[in-house]
Amino acid sequence: MSDAADGATVVYLPGIAGHPANSPALDALGDAGWDVVVPRVPGLDGRSGFQVPDDYLGWLTIVWDSLDATGALPCPVVGASLGGMLAADLAVFRPEAVTAAVLLAPFGIFDAAQPGLDVYALPAAERMSHLFAKGVPEPFVERFAELGPDDGPVTRYLCDVAAASLLWPLGDRGHARRIRRIGCPTLVLWGELDELLPVPTSAAWAEHGLPVEVVAGAGHLLEWDEPDGVAARLVEFLADFHRGA
Repeated sequence: MSDAADGATVVYLPGIAGHPANSPALDALGDAGWDVVVPRVPGLDGRSGFQVPDDYLGWLTIVWDSLDATGALPCPVVGASLGGMLAADLAVFRPEAVTAAVLLAPFGIFDAAQPGLDVYALPAAERMSHLFAKGVPEPFVERFAELGPDDGPVTRYLCDVAAASLLWPLGDRGHARRIRRIGCPTLVLWGELDELLPVPTSAAWAEHGLPVEVVAGAGHLLEWDEPDGVAARLVEFLADFHRGA
């Protein structure tokens, strides 16, 4: 891996299932010299005592406060799934904070012609298998198991409630009206076999100036299904950005 990014920071906002472990793609960024920062977002981190905000603006405030607390910004931001949705809005509303953006199958736009799978209509035990195209990776088989038999299940439940409050029922937060305002270098990747957001739903992002690259053989959490391909593209994109910054 190139050492061109030594000393540089990138923020990662995880997806619909939380962040039980770093993906191989994040590890590859670390190997390439990037300092990967994953903020602890109240609610999405499964900690107790959290109350769901009244509206999406409340969620953005929580997420942005968590990002500011890291001290990492301004820097590139990588967001997966619902994290991609939040990263896109960070780039829109706080352009001084986001120097480049990578969006991995972001929510935020609903296509009535391609509604995709409503994962929250399924029993909790069945949801994980629909997020991946190549089997459920070990960290997601029993998320947060390291917290023990009492705290682990509670953490999973609270994380899922928080994610659902952001996405249910349609996962649309009006991004079609504003993503044209993203001015930083942006890479959008989409899994070919995404059940939640079928590839045709990505057209709305491309129509607003964000071309989409489809990753063959990958499901919704594509960085886990095709780690080598996604990692190589992330490292390439961010290295090009870093050299030109």
